[in-house]
Amino acid sequence: MKNLLIPTTLEADTINAVKTAIRQSKDEQCTIMLMLVAEIPDTDSAAFFLRAVKSEMTVSQKKVLKEIRTIISEVENCTLKIHNQYGVSSPLIKNLIEFHKINLTILTPSYKACSKKIQMQCLQLLCNCKVPMLHLTENCIEQDLSKALYLEKNKSRFQTEDLQQMIQNEFDCKIVSQAKIQESQVAEDMTAMLAEAISKNKISLLIETRKPEKISFKKKNMNSINEVLGLPVLSVYEELV
Repeated sequence: MKNLLIPTTLEADTINAVKTAIRQSKDEQCTIMLMLVAEIPDTDSAAFFLRAVKSEMTVSQKKVLKEIRTIISEVENCTLKIHNQYGVSSPLIKNLIEFHKINLTILTPSYKACSKKIQMQCLQLLCNCKVPMLHLTENCIEQDLSKALYLEKNKSRFQTEDLQQMIQNEFDCKIVSQAKIQESQVAEDMTAMLAEAISKNKISLLIETRKPEKISFKKKNMNSINEVLGLPVLSVYEELV
């Protein structure tokens, strides 16, 4: 049984994320959870609170959700769950992931670009959880994510073999190449170095590791590598030792 989480504001690219989730289910029984987060209304009135949390979806959001329901209904092994989360904190997000036994979180470009504080905080909290995260790109519609390039950071404790063993049960891909990345390098400098390996090995996915970071309300340029190379990134949590 696989449980995949997609935080969303129901932009159009959520449809691509759902299609990616279906492919990653590998025909196993799978629950795809769409999580919508919102601020807790600042009021002492129970009636006002109930009215505030029942905010109406826009026409475009309803259209996206309707298409997603149609897609899921045509897949026998997948079910759809909608989770409305009011307010976020580290314990809340971690407990949600543990309770629903989430195996993979899928992030869309639109969600990463959100400027609202609640979505920014949720994204950073998700990054501090131990679940693998798949960062999609704008053109990631029907891409085959079976061949991966491991971007090994100079302070990482993971070897290629260790990482392959970690992800093989949750993500259907094989690491066919790797490159060592210095912390001081910027995304633009990596392009020429990695383009040849990507083309030669027909790479369709990048893999990197991440470590927990302090939560901040400032906008971060997260996973800029995939923006430059135009490839999805699978981010694997690396615990501090």
